Amino acid sequence: MQENRKTLGQYMTPDLVADLIARHIPSDAKSVIDLAAGDCSLLRAARKRRLDLELFGYEIDSEMHQKAQVRLPLAKVSFTNGLTGRLPRGLRAHNKIAVVGNPPFVEFAPTDSMRKILQKAFPNLTTKLGSRRAEVYFLARSLLIAKTTGSTVAILMPISFADGDIYTQYRAELMKNYSIKKAIEIPESVFVATEARTVLLIIDTSSNKTNQIDIGRLDVATGKVKRIFKGELHNGDRLDARYYDGRALFGSTTLNLKDVGVTVTRGHYSHKESKTMELGAIHTSDLARATHGKLSLGTETQIFPNTAELLDDTLAQAGDILLPRTGSRVSWNPVIVSSGCAPITDHVFRIRAPSTSIEAVKNAFMHPSFTAWLKCTAKGVCATVLTKRELLTMPLFADLSSPQNSNQAMVTS
Repeated sequence: MQENRKTLGQYMTPDLVADLIARHIPSDAKSVIDLAAGDCSLLRAARKRRLDLELFGYEIDSEMHQKAQVRLPLAKVSFTNGLTGRLPRGLRAHNKIAVVGNPPFVEFAPTDSMRKILQKAFPNLTTKLGSRRAEVYFLARSLLIAKTTGSTVAILMPISFADGDIYTQYRAELMKNYSIKKAIEIPESVFVATEARTVLLIIDTSSNKTNQIDIGRLDVATGKVKRIFKGELHNGDRLDARYYDGRALFGSTTLNLKDVGVTVTRGHYSHKESKTMELGAIHTSDLARATHGKLSLGTETQIFPNTAELLDDTLAQAGDILLPRTGSRVSWNPVIVSSGCAPITDHVFRIRAPSTSIEAVKNAFMHPSFTAWLKCTAKGVCATVLTKRELLTMPLFADLSSPQNSNQAMVTS
């Protein structure tokens, strides 16, 4: 059973989440389909709320299929892959068909027919990123099935789908071709045997444009959803509640880093490449040598002729601020270069500000609110990632020298 869980991405849906999904089955739906039914948790929750629903499912694991038949014998669960199985014979085409799902979060090798499903659901998708993830194909087929009757999809996706850069195009396609009504973040404590955060997407396929999106977070103690944000977003924007926590905290700030002429660059070479080339580049681990937030760099860096031009815009020098771009065990404390110069690796950001705003920028990075903002903005499961685009939107937190601003900082941090 444990081996199947790893291979097939099987993490059964807790009752709390199953009930939440069932609450979003529209009242005019007559049929509900689960493309990866598992032990029928979602279909049982649907049955609990609505006795009149026709229930259909697919399950590829024989043990789970047998369990599903015992737990919910009235549901018609086919022993086949939900991505390739035909629509159930008993399905009435004129009925509204809602699709629910907690698909497997695994990599796999898609067939040509599966790729066609993805392209049909997301017609302008050009990226190959995420194209080996099973969950995006389950999302695609769910959308196509629900769209036949203009119904709703309520599906769990990994949090990376909501916040990750590799899924920006997928989010943009969803917003352009369907109406995302809600994105509900599910805390990592909800699922047994995994600490993964997930997001529940509620998508209306009867509309081809997203207007307002309701972004919230499930409160495990009460089972209720706390709204974090509601409004219009740009196509492809993030959908995770943690990010909008930060928007709520710092939304009143008028200036951010890009507004005051800050530039952000990262190194051209990896840590390994830098060592091979003997560049003496500063890596994330080197930032831990800073004392009181300051780091003195050496000046003995060997710069070879063929790398001089590339390194010129990634040399850190006195006055620059250095910050890790990604890592799993790094310190996210910003470091100010006090003297010397050295190139940086591609895991380090060099933040440089014009003389007119350098002190304000330094104060912003040393401000107590920086940690709270970083927690809301950085993303990732195993390794945390911060992008250049997101870093440039960092608010220019108030200078703590002002007593009024100091009191304000204590409230927002």
